[in-house]
Amino acid sequence: MTKKSRSITCQYVPELTRPNAIAPGDIFELKHYWQSYLHFTKYNDDIRQRIFSATQSILQKVSNLFVDIYKLKLHSKPKFSLDNHQLFKKQLAQSNWTTWIGVHVRRSDFVALQFSSSDEYLFFAIEYYIKRYPNAHFIVASDDKRYCRKLFHNRANFFLTPESFSMGEDLIALSLCEHSIVTGGTFGWWTAYLTNGHVIHDKVYPSGCERREYYYPPWFMIPGNVRAQKYSNYTL
Repeated sequence: MTKKSRSITCQYVPELTRPNAIAPGDIFELKHYWQSYLHFTKYNDDIRQRIFSATQSILQKVSNLFVDIYKLKLHSKPKFSLDNHQLFKKQLAQSNWTTWIGVHVRRSDFVALQFSSSDEYLFFAIEYYIKRYPNAHFIVASDDKRYCRKLFHNRANFFLTPESFSMGEDLIALSLCEHSIVTGGTFGWWTAYLTNGHVIHDKVYPSGCERREYYYPPWFMIPGNVRAQKYSNYTL
């Protein structure tokens, strides 16, 4: 058995998609970041609908976050079926009370690297969704919750994931939303990809690979020229 490896930043490796690209019995390791959507575009539905799924215990824990928000805002406790991840996501989307927007804010290492997004970017993206969805409510996950609490302290429709949540539970919580705002990095990229709604992504992040390979075509990018969603009356 032969083991081969290749180091990339996040570039697309087209030869991996060719028939017999990896010989029988060989092991091929692609190191670093799987962040080019071109690796996955053929398998989008399989990844989102079948491969990516929360365990029952995590789904129960994350569902409590949403139920607690409904109790706080509506003074009622909705009943959700937690048979599986996608069913719960569908039930949240069918609620007439709110449109859930997931927000990921990465700061811990990005501030020193000057990759962190500005407050202006975040508020610009937030205002876009509020104008588009008057019932928008935001689930925020971050490695700097103190910063986010201060930034969003006067907004009643913002809810941070609990300190007790693991990174995996944050990922599940954001993926259950309908649309996304992300700053930069691998974690934010995957939350947006798995959520599969409208996405606003900050271009300040130097992804390290070709922009056309990194940014999924339907995504909005700001600041700068932004592609409006097809058939949308809203532009940025």
